[in-house]
Amino acid sequence: MVGATVVMVIQHTMVKMLAAELPMLEIVFFRTLTALLFFMPWMMRSGLTIFRTDHLGLHLIRALFQTMSAFGFFLGLAIVPLATVTALHFTTPIFAVLIGIVVLGERVSIRRWSAILAGFVGTLIILQPNTATFGHGEFYVLGSALAWAAAIIVIKIISHTDSSITITAYMYLLMTPITLIVALFDWAWPTPIQYVWLVAIGLTGAMGHVLMAEALKRAATHVVTPFDFFRLVWAAIVGILLFGEVPNIYVWIGGAIVISSVSYIVWREHKTSIETRAPAEKISTNI
Repeated sequence: MVGATVVMVIQHTMVKMLAAELPMLEIVFFRTLTALLFFMPWMMRSGLTIFRTDHLGLHLIRALFQTMSAFGFFLGLAIVPLATVTALHFTTPIFAVLIGIVVLGERVSIRRWSAILAGFVGTLIILQPNTATFGHGEFYVLGSALAWAAAIIVIKIISHTDSSITITAYMYLLMTPITLIVALFDWAWPTPIQYVWLVAIGLTGAMGHVLMAEALKRAATHVVTPFDFFRLVWAAIVGILLFGEVPNIYVWIGGAIVISSVSYIVWREHKTSIETRAPAEKISTNI
């Protein structure tokens, strides 16, 4: 999991650097295309059986949500300090729980409601509303977290019948043409060196997903999730060294509160799944 956080921050750093040279929508497309090519050998080895699904419409909805999430996150990266973007995106599991309550009718205890409230308090601390530092970039990041949370809920529904390889295959196969269509509205042909950067962004993104999946496979989610806080540490270091972005104390305090609330939510879902004799971590793994 720590390795996954390192790779993800490396990817985000490259995106932030390349954003000054290429349209952000185009960067999202090339990242998606490269990830598709990275996973293609696994898809081909599985054969046509991986495309069997009764939820093609839900796969499309998930791809749309994830596309919106990617666009919002990358647009935020271009104009918001790296550490702030990282801290704000920790709110994704909190949004996922709230959407699960509305869409899936999930019941939430008072303790988890308290954790959700604490998470939003942490978010407000990071944002510092009513100050000159708060702008539309932060809205992009929060919108990204909300869209990704919606995608998680769709994954929960699909995962009851479709395998993880099927879900992954449809994600990249659908996202690639969607992101291409959007990117064409603001297209600029990359230079040879920019192609290298774009491929590196896609590969690190795919590698981060693989490392995170392996971490969740080897250890319980409530054990692994707190280590995701290292993303904020690496982002702060990179922000200081490369971009001159020194995170203020509010980012650290708010980020710590958000990740603590997220860790508690994941731990409660794990404990509840055991108490109800449901498959361990069926829900929290997706979060």
